[in-house]
Amino acid sequence: MPVVEGRRYLGLLAERHLRLPLAPWAPGHFRGDPRAPALRFLRSFPVAHPEEPLDEAAFRMEAARVGALPVVEEGVLRGLVTAFDLLRGLLDWIRPKGPASRLELLVPSLEALAGVVRALEETRTPLVGLHLFREAGGLGFRVLLQVGALDTRPLLARLEALGLRPIRP
Repeated sequence: MPVVEGRRYLGLLAERHLRLPLAPWAPGHFRGDPRAPALRFLRSFPVAHPEEPLDEAAFRMEAARVGALPVVEEGVLRGLVTAFDLLRGLLDWIRPKGPASRLELLVPSLEALAGVVRALEETRTPLVGLHLFREAGGLGFRVLLQVGALDTRPLLARLEALGLRPIRP
């Protein structure tokens, strides 16, 4: 929960930071007034900027092990970005906009990727989306293909002729 004074962002009040000091078994158990100011429990958290790319906010959330980041601009709270917001953004990015099938391949080189593109052209399979990730250890590239065809058998046959088999059809 973001805490503000006027419009100025002061910090974040997290459930986990309230639970421990208030737990009866915890050292330094809070025995004072339960209406004590929230400022007592505020913690410094990383923040996001309104123009920041979502992936940077996601990496910061992961590093801080938090499920939300306050969005702050010039000391003023503008909003809150949550893990659910990031998931929705990712799904909007990778979700096909029409009927499609998904194939996942491991290709050893960019030259082999060019073969995948040729196979798409030769089988007249519409390409809806392509996501490319370098594999660790020099194993090539993981390719996520989204194709505008529900029957992928012609494409799969052409890919197998190139020595490429889907990891997940």
